[in-house]
Amino acid sequence: MKKKLFPLFIILLCVQFAYSQSPEKKIYVTSHINPHSPIIDGKLSDPVWDKVIWAGDFIQRTPYEGKEPSQTTAFKILYDDRNIYIAIKADDKEPDKIERRMSRRDDLEGDWIEVHFDSYFDQRTAFCFMVNAAGVKGDLVISNDRNNSDDTWDPIWYVKTDVNPAGWTAEMRIPLSQLRFGKKANQIWGLQVSRMLFRKEETSQWQLIPQKASGWVHLFGELHGIKGIKAQRQVELTPYSVGKMQRFKREEGNPFATGSLNNLYGGLDGKVGLTSDLTLDFAINPDFGQVEADPSVVNLTAFETYYTEKRPFFIEGRNILNFQIMGGDGTFSNDNLFYTRRIGRSPQYYPDTGEGEYLDMPESTTILGAFKITGKTKSGLSVGIIDGIAAKENAQLSYLGQRRAQVVEPFSNYFGLRLQKDYNTGNTIFGGMITAVNRNIQDEELDSLHNAAYSGGFDFTHRWKDKKYYFSLKTVFSHVRGSKEAILRTQESSVHYF
Repeated sequence: MKKKLFPLFIILLCVQFAYSQSPEKKIYVTSHINPHSPIIDGKLSDPVWDKVIWAGDFIQRTPYEGKEPSQTTAFKILYDDRNIYIAIKADDKEPDKIERRMSRRDDLEGDWIEVHFDSYFDQRTAFCFMVNAAGVKGDLVISNDRNNSDDTWDPIWYVKTDVNPAGWTAEMRIPLSQLRFGKKANQIWGLQVSRMLFRKEETSQWQLIPQKASGWVHLFGELHGIKGIKAQRQVELTPYSVGKMQRFKREEGNPFATGSLNNLYGGLDGKVGLTSDLTLDFAINPDFGQVEADPSVVNLTAFETYYTEKRPFFIEGRNILNFQIMGGDGTFSNDNLFYTRRIGRSPQYYPDTGEGEYLDMPESTTILGAFKITGKTKSGLSVGIIDGIAAKENAQLSYLGQRRAQVVEPFSNYFGLRLQKDYNTGNTIFGGMITAVNRNIQDEELDSLHNAAYSGGFDFTHRWKDKKYYFSLKTVFSHVRGSKEAILRTQESSVHYF
């Protein structure tokens, strides 16, 4: 088969200048507790909380920046060998007006509190834990100093709230295994605590971050006093089996619509904490049966619909694997070099059927196995490696009782490598990414697909004057290989009508 090359090289130069005033940083000093730990009931009545002082003096951010908040807020933080504990008092002189709304996780409404930890202390990445007065939890990962955020991250942590005559309180327990931090004797983390007073649409913060500030995480206050903690040896193995039974209307003459369908299959999911800052995830024949279905979308454009990744295996560490091509929040700002939803996609070839011929088409491609290593070392090196293998898929066709198999998706391998290195306390960042898709195409019907597709890019960011100004440069390229038909199809695709 004759091969042709179709290269694409794009350079994006983004020169951006931003100015922000940096208020003096606040510092909170925590204390170690062992063996006594608070009971997470939202009451804040455990004597162990007396070991540290309350931190308050919150400042209003909206609507009147720099003013005193309408209601006072205070918090305490403790830790032991396995957990971080947070106590929060949200005083309210009119407790009957506290807005308690039930909602889905990560979709908080009403009065709420949020706590951010920059446990890497890279001044770019933060883990956020939120709760509203009704006890609804929310959590997300912030990266690139808030240019990117991911609320699909769902760590395991515990929280209870309590509404009382003085206002409402919250008590949290966050296992250290859910955070990422460097191997250091004395830890310093970035810290921010914020409160929303719903009825006045008022937000207040422990460490005020001006509305016109450039960035977010690098302006946090600091958490001191954490000493001697070690990465929790995290090893999770989750074997599973799934049985499937379907009953539907029988179709006379159709061998694939007999009125019933029964299947049994299984697999294994695993997670291993390699170090305090690197995690290995792997999956063998992963099951995503409990993942929320995508919403219905009518796409009348020539462009692909990009759905949010909801499969647990691909979610953790996604901020590390992110290579956003364009900055800002415009139409193309979500374009990314690596789109994981293509792994396990619906088969790309649909066979034609003749009169009287029946077709049984697979709904998705089987992921035989995948692994991922993500994390950030204490030296400032951010690492993301992912590889997935998708099976060859066949559709079954039947004509007058004679069955035949037709390949609709080739055996494929997907690979991504993302590296970033911080210098000068995070003010200078060099990064790069490489992605690769390789397909084993042996059937003429699949000649419209590329045998291989590669993309990559480099990015550079430099900040100066206490991060008040920054310069950003990105360059990306792509290269595909395939048959004459595949290359011509790519060249004539309306996606390339620049």
